[in-house]
Amino acid sequence: MRVRTVLGRITLTATLALTPAFVTAPAAGADTAPLPAITDDQGRTLILHGLNTSGSAKGPTGLPWITRDDVVREARDLGTNSVRYVLQWKNIEPEPGRYDEAHLDDIAERLAWYREQGMHVILDMHQDIYGPAACKGAGDGAPAWATITDGLPCTPQDPWVLTYLQPAVLRAYDNFWNNTGKHPELMQRYTAMWKHVAERFAHDPAVLGYDLMNEPFGGTRQLGFFEGPILTPFYQRIVNAIREVDGDNWVFVEPQALGPNEGSETSLGTVRDPRPGGPRIVLAPHFYPGGVDLGGSYDGVAKLLVQAQFALWKRNMPAAARRLDTPMWLGEVGGMGQGAPGAADFTGDWLSMADELGIGWAYWSNDPGSSGVVDGDGKPTLFTKLLARPYPRAVAGTLTKTSYADGALTVAWRNKPGVTGPTEIWFPVTPKVTSTDPGGKWWTRWDADRHVLSVWADPGTASHTVTVKP
Repeated sequence: MRVRTVLGRITLTATLALTPAFVTAPAAGADTAPLPAITDDQGRTLILHGLNTSGSAKGPTGLPWITRDDVVREARDLGTNSVRYVLQWKNIEPEPGRYDEAHLDDIAERLAWYREQGMHVILDMHQDIYGPAACKGAGDGAPAWATITDGLPCTPQDPWVLTYLQPAVLRAYDNFWNNTGKHPELMQRYTAMWKHVAERFAHDPAVLGYDLMNEPFGGTRQLGFFEGPILTPFYQRIVNAIREVDGDNWVFVEPQALGPNEGSETSLGTVRDPRPGGPRIVLAPHFYPGGVDLGGSYDGVAKLLVQAQFALWKRNMPAAARRLDTPMWLGEVGGMGQGAPGAADFTGDWLSMADELGIGWAYWSNDPGSSGVVDGDGKPTLFTKLLARPYPRAVAGTLTKTSYADGALTVAWRNKPGVTGPTEIWFPVTPKVTSTDPGGKWWTRWDADRHVLSVWADPGTASHTVTVKP
């Protein structure tokens, strides 16, 4: 889930001190054009709103706690059109080269629940603290056979993220990334595992794409010594392997967690897509500002720190997506309990940031509890109402604006050649709709069961703005 260390806080503090312009406003002339878009089979821009499913899938079985009814409720109550579905390498490949097909069958059964609701699934190969064999009592992800610690010790730490700095954990990462020069086979096996997973789910209509590794951590090599020379070619090898068996689904690549999670720049390089129909690579950073992570708050001095990180993230992550010429998706965000000071304001602010950038998000997580959408008794939390936010699920062109205030949603887009189908807007109640298109040249349809408004715009008008109110 989150990587937060003393080193991360020092890195952020130094960045804030040395680059004050970053925390006030974008530089003059900064590129404000829409980012490249994730698109569906009709060419429409997809805005993905969803949850991470789930922290419980980081346990021994590798499966989330959900039932089919939970997926139905999520789609109905929150309007989600996507899910970041957590997988673990250890459950998929329990022995080198042997894949657990029964486990993949269990995953396929659950993906069918999302398919029934018309939701897009991003398969997330999750890891934290490398894997459970790196430090007894901590971690998830890698199987024991791929965990080579060279006998070094590890004691789980509090807060848990400090466990990343334990000798055994650092050595497990160093051996995986072949920083030691002794174990190139580990990355090779990981790549082959992804190829197997992609081949299995390439033709599942629910699967939109693959998130190659949760929050990569470079062991003793960090920042520019990791992302450019190690992580980028690692991603490239996996993309090449996936394209041998799946030529259509999107591939999501994350920067390292340390630094970018809090808004620092990323040095991740270009990952090229050999797909003949054009690239389908997405930059998928997370956002966990230090002032709210691990039990913090969003008030007083802490709020000022977090607002500075908002400004950094809002500048540096879109800049990276433009440099890499990829769409962007916020793969994890959240981290506050509903009782924490400023929890509602923090949630509203990152939702507004996503709207302003025209990107989708996956909230961490759907697990019952104070920071989930239901509490331990299954009752809605503060976040249920906040995340049930009206939004354009699919836009028939290039999205140029999304804003939500005082119960009203405004969506603007311009025509794009080759796009078919209507713009679809999720709205929690029966809407009143106005458009800048000429009267009689546009029309709508309301699906009361799904709370989805379909808008067919005037084909003779180049740009469109629709406002939806209760």
